[in-house]
Amino acid sequence: MLVPEIRSSFLRTRPPYPTIYPAFGSLTKLPCSALPSSTMAQAGLHVIYDSASSDPPCEAELDIVAVHGLNFKNSNNHARKTWTMNDKLWLKDFLPVALLPKHARVMLFEYNSSPAIGATAIKLSGHANNLLQWLKLKRKTLVAATLDVTYKSMVEAACLLVFFATPHQGGNYANLGNIVAKIVRTGMSKPKNDLLEALKANSDQAMQRFEQARHLPERCLVVNFYEGDPYGKIGLIVDKKSATLNLPGTREKQIAIHADHSTICKFDSPDSLACELVLGTIADEVERALAMSRSATPLVPSYPLSSMTPVKTFVQRPLLRDSIRNQFTKPLEADKQGEVRTVGVWGMGGAGKSQIALSYVQRYRTEYNATFWIQADHTASVDRDFLAIYRLLVDTTQPLSDPKPEDVKREVLGWFARASEKYLVIFDGADSLHQTDEDFVDLSQYCPGSSNTHIIITSRSSIAKSRSTFEGVSVEELEEAQSVELFLACAEIQPEREDVLAETKLIVHELGYLALAVSMAGRYVSQTPRLSSNLSAYLDEFRSRRRDLLSEIPDKLVARYHHSVMTVWETSYDAVSKQLPEAGRLMTLLCFIHYDDIFLELFGLDRDPGSTAVAPWMSALGCQTRVDVHQLEKCFWVLEKYSLCQRKKMKTSYSIHRLVHAWGYDRLKSDKDEVERLWYAASQLLDDYIKTSSDRQDGPVTKLRVVPHLTDNIHSFKNISRINDWNKVDWLEAVERFGFFFAKVGRWNDAAISRREVLKKRQRILGDEHPDTISAMNNLATTLSDQGKLDEAALMQKEVLKKRQRILRDEHPDTISAMNNLANTLGDQGKLDEAASMMKEVLKKRQRILGDKHPDMISAMNNLATTLSDQGKLDEAASMMKEVLEKRQRILGDEHPATISAMSNLATTLSDQGKLDEAASMKKEVLEKRQWILGDEHPDTISAMNNLANTLGDQGKLDEAASMKKEVLEKRQWILGDEHPDTISAMNNLANTLGDQGKLDEAASMMKEVLEKRQRILGDEHPATITAISNLATTLSDQGKLDEAALMKKEVLEKRQRILGDEHPDTISAMNNLINTLGDQGKLDEAVSIKREVLKKMQRILGDEHPATISAMNNLANTLGDQGKLDEAASMMKEVLKKRQRILGDEHPATISAMNNLATTLSDQGKLDEAASMMKEVLEKRQRILGDEHPATITAMSNLAAMLRDQGKVDEAIGPPDVSTTKKQPFLKRVTGKLQKVRNSC
Repeated sequence: MLVPEIRSSFLRTRPPYPTIYPAFGSLTKLPCSALPSSTMAQAGLHVIYDSASSDPPCEAELDIVAVHGLNFKNSNNHARKTWTMNDKLWLKDFLPVALLPKHARVMLFEYNSSPAIGATAIKLSGHANNLLQWLKLKRKTLVAATLDVTYKSMVEAACLLVFFATPHQGGNYANLGNIVAKIVRTGMSKPKNDLLEALKANSDQAMQRFEQARHLPERCLVVNFYEGDPYGKIGLIVDKKSATLNLPGTREKQIAIHADHSTICKFDSPDSLACELVLGTIADEVERALAMSRSATPLVPSYPLSSMTPVKTFVQRPLLRDSIRNQFTKPLEADKQGEVRTVGVWGMGGAGKSQIALSYVQRYRTEYNATFWIQADHTASVDRDFLAIYRLLVDTTQPLSDPKPEDVKREVLGWFARASEKYLVIFDGADSLHQTDEDFVDLSQYCPGSSNTHIIITSRSSIAKSRSTFEGVSVEELEEAQSVELFLACAEIQPEREDVLAETKLIVHELGYLALAVSMAGRYVSQTPRLSSNLSAYLDEFRSRRRDLLSEIPDKLVARYHHSVMTVWETSYDAVSKQLPEAGRLMTLLCFIHYDDIFLELFGLDRDPGSTAVAPWMSALGCQTRVDVHQLEKCFWVLEKYSLCQRKKMKTSYSIHRLVHAWGYDRLKSDKDEVERLWYAASQLLDDYIKTSSDRQDGPVTKLRVVPHLTDNIHSFKNISRINDWNKVDWLEAVERFGFFFAKVGRWNDAAISRREVLKKRQRILGDEHPDTISAMNNLATTLSDQGKLDEAALMQKEVLKKRQRILRDEHPDTISAMNNLANTLGDQGKLDEAASMMKEVLKKRQRILGDKHPDMISAMNNLATTLSDQGKLDEAASMMKEVLEKRQRILGDEHPATISAMSNLATTLSDQGKLDEAASMKKEVLEKRQWILGDEHPDTISAMNNLANTLGDQGKLDEAASMKKEVLEKRQWILGDEHPDTISAMNNLANTLGDQGKLDEAASMMKEVLEKRQRILGDEHPATITAISNLATTLSDQGKLDEAALMKKEVLEKRQRILGDEHPDTISAMNNLINTLGDQGKLDEAVSIKREVLKKMQRILGDEHPATISAMNNLANTLGDQGKLDEAASMMKEVLKKRQRILGDEHPATISAMNNLATTLSDQGKLDEAASMMKEVLEKRQRILGDEHPATITAMSNLAAMLRDQGKVDEAIGPPDVSTTKKQPFLKRVTGKLQKVRNSC
């Protein structure tokens, strides 16, 4: 190999000893000119020492040839000066002595190595060939020599190759051309740019030579001396990473010399440490090489040497490589004894199959006597390689005259059958393994039959699996870390910054971790300076120019691949289409749904099996009759055979690589009509599936399985309708149904996307006033409300209502429905009075138009009752809900889902009224009915379980409530998935109960997970996300992390003020929560001030009698008590008690809590008798209503005991044995630090 600044020497021995060759040439008995040592002006090979001319004369056993590097200064006799210091030419003066008793002949090769532009007209290969011409007339390079028996003896004589500061390859993430530039600057202070570019260009040739030089004969040893000292400011030029051929085993050594680039191969004394190291190493390696030669069997050259290692950027995939190894070493079963071990390696084009095979060769080549790499894409290429192997293996003294392929095959297979040594044969690119393939290659006619031979078959066809002795190796995508490593290596970027790694991960994900695509992308970045420094721009460029970039032919030094990514896939696609046209069309159709989990049930072949109707997707396949499941499976089989799709393990589904999927779509872009036709066929396929989903009673998991296909289809629709002049309004019906389906499964963001598309297209095609356009607007508004975008939803619903009032009039059912929808959103906005007023109007109209028994009228009554409950009008709400329940029981029956829902709603209101036992009893009945009618795993059944758990928690049965909520969470995770809104709500509910149990760390951890998921899925401003922040802040406060809690509660308040407004109930609640934490922080004055403001707002907005207003008054009274304003606090607490007694009744838990708070304040005032009397009443009621074990009962017991002690009634305070620590201690341990929270929440 000749690149700038290569200083190499190589040795060959005379027969019978082996000969030593350079990487680029060969030596035999040499006719060489012997010139005076003082001058070497003439180019060529010159003898500077010959033992045959010494005294006494001895026949030389070794030939040594030294090759110099660049002659920067155009000095005379550069070949000699390269190796000389202080007139000492160590190759002549020191080396022959070091090699004794072996005798040697030493030669220098002189050539024009000036770096001037004119001199570079002779390329590196030209200099190499000139040397070989001198070595032997018309001899070829070593690589070429191995292909011809004429040079076989030369190859077998290889011995030792020594390099000094030779950059065989770039270092880690370093381009070899950059090293070349460094070398030039050591000899020329200001080299011209055009010179550097020329030398960098030649470095590509050097890399090709490097790839060839790595495939030296197995017994040829290599020594690489590299620099240990820096060269001035330039630093180390050729370091350890660059000075290697990466040969396997112990054939190659790397040794550092304490010298810089200019002195590494010059010595003026044999006693210098550097010279002693070099001479000793060469002498030792010569002896080792000769010993190997004497003990070795006759050499069988591997074929071809130019293809026997991975590319320099190859990323190791040890699991796949070792899988090949394991299958070669695994014991054979009894019925397979004597078989040739074969491993099929298959996968899609560009996945890295050949590189994995090369990796295996590199790792284990020393275990084989020879390796044979055969290109197996066509029969002609196999025959060509067999002929070359024949010339290597067969005795050339009696060669076949004009050998025919059959004769060559017979001779080569016969040679393998007779051979006792171990060989490895690789059939690479054997993609046509099926007898129906146009280029079918019958490998069974070429595979050696010797059990000593191992065979690897790489193929895009999965038939390679059936050719394997065991399971074979399926090559899929790279792992993420492997893809990142490969991209950075090809892009020549060092992975030092986190942002670079993050951008790289995005890039390789977009490329689907496909080895060839990743390497090409990296190479493109390395050649595009604006991208090297700004990786974030690559993805935009790739997406806009994907087809062009994937059509590029890869750099051979990076990918060792002769085709572009797209060419590989087009070839496979053409083969599929020829074998089964329907399979090719199916491949194209699948590009309009998601590339993963393409399950057979999606095609609906199990629906209406007797039908002869041809669905649109069947027509898209070119089928005139109905397709059955066997035809569909055959299409997938053909696609799988050519690795255009893969069957999913453990599933009856298939997947397509994301880049193949994108390519399938890109190749159609020019045919707009075909794109529209295929999109419509795919949309109808999906539409038919979701239309029959209810008939099949699909569970949530099955429903969610189709979601990715729907989203991809809608994405395609957006692209198509944006480019094409879309006017097919009837095609929008499928997209509209997709929106309904998304909403049904809680995928609100996807529902909003599809519904916006429908609205935009109908507005353009039908106009703003068309009923279908208004319906689309109404649907979108509903989804916006689900997303928490209440203002946008309300604005849109008002527009819908106005248009329907103007077009359809006030009494039309659709107009009334629009009013009902708007009322619901107003309620969600906290505008309860306006919402209630509108709902009353809806109810009146439906009663008048539809009658008292119509389901829509009863639904209107139910909606109004819910709003009344939100207003705090619990008695009126309960009365109306009872009427709803009675009507549904009478009209629909006890077991109708709507009747059971009415019962559930009433039970919730009873719970709000404090009638916990009655509520719990009713919720149990709801749960039992849903379990019996719908089953244990129906979403409504799980919701009933969740509702009952909430009431159990209100009853103080925290352990039972927590257990049930865990079951709810587990079921929703299993059925709906971890990220469904209902699953996250279940996690939130469980976290709240854990907090009530005093398990604050566990509760906080779970709440943080809830918050993270809601932020990611719903966004930072969704009401549910803000509620999650509020819940977490409350738990942090309970943990004593008051500063963190206050900061988070301020964030909640700010967001609710901005999103909902200052007067929304949730905003006021946030203000109240912040006040509580301020009070806990001891900021009592600030807390009182804000609590007074909260009370005023609630009085103005909700009225004096609303439960929330009374709670605000209670909270203010508590803080006044903490300030020591006991009289004002007591007065306010008495008012709270009176209102709750009048509104909620004497036995409501909130009323009893008000009595408890007042009694505590009276005690603080010193009114101990009155306080104790009142606390006894509290205890008696809680024991009767809640039971002895309820936390609130035990709190009352503790409070009363404290008061009795204050009165001096110690014996009465201690109490009888049955109310001692057996009841108090377990609870007190759980609720330590929670009493103030309980008090404030009352």
